[in-house]
Amino acid sequence: AHPEQSCACPLLGPPAAADGYRPSTGQQRFLRLRDRTCRHPGCGVPAGWADLDHVIAHSQGGATACENLCCLCRRHHRLKTFAPGWTHTISDDGVLTVTTPTGVTRTTRPPGYRVLTTPPQPPPDPADRTPDPDDDPPPF
Repeated sequence: AHPEQSCACPLLGPPAAADGYRPSTGQQRFLRLRDRTCRHPGCGVPAGWADLDHVIAHSQGGATACENLCCLCRRHHRLKTFAPGWTHTISDDGVLTVTTPTGVTRTTRPPGYRVLTTPPQPPPDPADRTPDPDDDPPPF
């Protein structure tokens, strides 16, 4: 195997954005697997019990895209939506930043998702390696 050859493993990413307000079935599955729990800092409510929230509200032009959606339990979804002074931002790779009305900022990263910038490479072929004399075991 040569380093320039790909392992031919498919790289899966987030599903395409949905046209309407409601996330697609693929988006729902992806987001629950990516987030695993409510993304509000310190909350452990399982993602299966959480709402899928538009970080930038759909009514304000926020896309129904995985880059703008995260899992929030009902309590934290309502806090974000109705409590004044809270701000939420999300990066393209799902890092959520929450700022309280008093200016305290907390960040959560999705545990189940990593963006690969380069395709994974196969391990080097041992036959292509030049032997190192220090790797030889002692003769006893």
